[in-house]
Amino acid sequence: MRRYVQKLSVTTIIFLVLGAVAVVVLYFLDPAQYVFMPKCIFKLLTGYSCPGCGFQRAVHALLHGDVVGAVRFNLFLLVGVPYLLLVAVASVVPKTERTAAFRRYAYHKCWVYLYITLFCIWWVLRNVLHI
Repeated sequence: MRRYVQKLSVTTIIFLVLGAVAVVVLYFLDPAQYVFMPKCIFKLLTGYSCPGCGFQRAVHALLHGDVVGAVRFNLFLLVGVPYLLLVAVASVVPKTERTAAFRRYAYHKCWVYLYITLFCIWWVLRNVLHI
């Protein structure tokens, strides 16, 4: 049993802690209500929405159980969050023979290309259709 335990790198631990802090902050602070919450630099400079615009508000809505509101803020969450969670889990699970298939599945180039393609399509559509 002990041989399957993998030490987490310092970078992974820092990433997990910062992620947990961000989730707690987004739970208690509504990004639409506070001026000091980060704004999208791309939108400020160009006036166009990036694929991530509305992500903070969407996560805040999700943390409060408002799935419809979250999708309204950023539709790409339906695709982006499950895939990014899959990749995040695959990056922290121990590297063993048992988890090799899962890791190959998560990092398969077809999924990566599909994600990037959908990301770019969403970027164009949200600006053309003003979503």
